[in-house]
Amino acid sequence: MKTEFCSETTAIYNEFLAYYKPRTSVSAYQTIKYLSYPLISWFEENEIPLTAVSIQDVMNYRNSLNEPKEGKRLSTGSICNYLKMGRKLFKFLVKFEKVETNPFLDVKYPKMPDVISRNILKEPQMNRLLEILTEFDNAQSESEKLEKYRQHVVSVLLYSTGIRAAEAAALLPQDIDVKRREVVIRNGKGGKDRIAFLTGYAADVLDYYIQYGREVMLARGWRKHGSRLLGNDVATLAKAVNGGLKEICKKVKIPVITCHGFRHSLGTHLLRAGCDIRHIQMILGHEKLNSTQLYTRVDRDDLKNIIDQYHPRQSLKRSRPA
Repeated sequence: MKTEFCSETTAIYNEFLAYYKPRTSVSAYQTIKYLSYPLISWFEENEIPLTAVSIQDVMNYRNSLNEPKEGKRLSTGSICNYLKMGRKLFKFLVKFEKVETNPFLDVKYPKMPDVISRNILKEPQMNRLLEILTEFDNAQSESEKLEKYRQHVVSVLLYSTGIRAAEAAALLPQDIDVKRREVVIRNGKGGKDRIAFLTGYAADVLDYYIQYGREVMLARGWRKHGSRLLGNDVATLAKAVNGGLKEICKKVKIPVITCHGFRHSLGTHLLRAGCDIRHIQMILGHEKLNSTQLYTRVDRDDLKNIIDQYHPRQSLKRSRPA
């Protein structure tokens, strides 16, 4: 149930969104809208005007983020995102002289766990998934065939380039150069442009899609954002593709992967194949090497396999007669 804002809060909220809409990408604007509403709602529900928020109020808000809601707790990353949004909102208020200081500047973010997402597949599992996704022609109906074809195109694009789902959703057809096997990412994370790269197979898939498949897809429903490569916003894209991936993964009994899991899987697979970590940094568009270095971490199963393979006593065990 949505919180009803008072007139003063409504005016600030609308001005805040209007300020950032022309200054950010579509996906970044949606994130601002998504995070700022519950942030402002908390102050409204506690009868604290935005122009009178104190440091203590912000500390109380921070503590509220740690409280479980409907039996679930926010992740550390989500808590950080809400606090960052608070800092952005009050930076706007200071800029336009609605408040004198930014109370969120004094709030420390919780420490992010220095681990990578488990939302990845091993190489044989990824190959199995991508193989199944090529079988869209076996679908029982035209609508199911189109849905599976969409999952195939998006998955190939994400795994080839390692781009984020939001970046894929924002692509325009002219951003794809299949001959050069390049994808132009405009206004990506951090507001920066970069080039992503297609494999030869992915270039062929995208070439066919742009020439033939895209027109069919737009004609059959995905045309809310018809000027974009994939025809829709990131929320709709992710929901549709993630739902299909979940169904397939459960059916063939492999770990469930999401759109973002292709990015993590690519980074891990490149590293295991011997790719230089700085090359991986460039491929994934990480601004700092620290982000890429998370892929150097190995899990316990990897360590167990290494022990079994290289430990001297293990070789004795293998040579022992039955």
